[in-house]
Amino acid sequence: MNASGPCFQLFWLRESGCDAGTPIEAAELPASIRKRVLQLAGTSSSVQLRLPYLDRREERHAEELLGALPFERTGDLIRSVLEFPAATRDMAATCALTDPLWSNGPSERDATYFGTWQRVSLALQRWLRDRVAEAHFSDAARIEDRPLSYPIIVYQAARPYFGKPRTEFTYDLRDFPWCDDTLAASWNLTGRHIQRILAGLEDRVRATGQEALARRYSPVWHQDVLVAVQRKPKAYANLLAREAAIINAVIDLGTQPKHATIDRSAKIINRQLRKMHGLDLRFLGCSLFEEATRVLSQRAGGGFDDSADIWPLEDPGMLASGRPDLRIGG
Repeated sequence: MNASGPCFQLFWLRESGCDAGTPIEAAELPASIRKRVLQLAGTSSSVQLRLPYLDRREERHAEELLGALPFERTGDLIRSVLEFPAATRDMAATCALTDPLWSNGPSERDATYFGTWQRVSLALQRWLRDRVAEAHFSDAARIEDRPLSYPIIVYQAARPYFGKPRTEFTYDLRDFPWCDDTLAASWNLTGRHIQRILAGLEDRVRATGQEALARRYSPVWHQDVLVAVQRKPKAYANLLAREAAIINAVIDLGTQPKHATIDRSAKIINRQLRKMHGLDLRFLGCSLFEEATRVLSQRAGGGFDDSADIWPLEDPGMLASGRPDLRIGG
């Protein structure tokens, strides 16, 4: 440790400029956080310091904004602790401004544009549906509310949208309720997938001792589940519409990694995740970008997962399941 205290490597993304490991002394730390950061640094001779992304307007109030944030230390890293919306925005800035996978992502004029973002969209569709279902069914009260759960089941089982060259990557439900063809395409040939989800729920509920409720989630009821959603599709359509807005915001950031896009994409993602079927899922924002980065890294390494293009169709020779025991139906 030098006479003036530890040396810090500053990582701080800002609209006016970026520090990516810039060495600074303790005296150069923002005054509003200096004391707390030095306490966390302790006797270490060298520590990394990560501060959150600020746009030009926020930079004018940097001392005040930073002073209001809590800080934590993990290993040799000291960083600000952000709430979920701010963490998503910070992650968007990190991807757009520091990751070559994003800053060099294919634009609309690039020959690989559609193929690249199609794969990102397919991966995020699968990822989002699984995460939303996981969050919904983490609460026993929501599992007991079958009408509330049916749209989630069909949403998780929905057919992925493979896109239309060159710029369509998600289902378009902006004209709901006049989008019968789009809805029909999304739930077409999903019976086996719904049955698989129901089987998992049935086993899970039965393990809690709720035998009657478990029978109501039996896979033999898959047609009833789908019909219930088809009759009242608003909640299901809302899930697909929010999914589309989120994925399009991610692709927008990848094709235009600029400061203006960072704020716009983060706002859209946070707004859509905040009310996903009554759940606040903004904690998924950072993981969303991590999943997209994973897919982009496969492109860079020439190792795309071709499973994204596989969608098993219903077996045309498979007979429909018969009705369950009449006592269950009653």
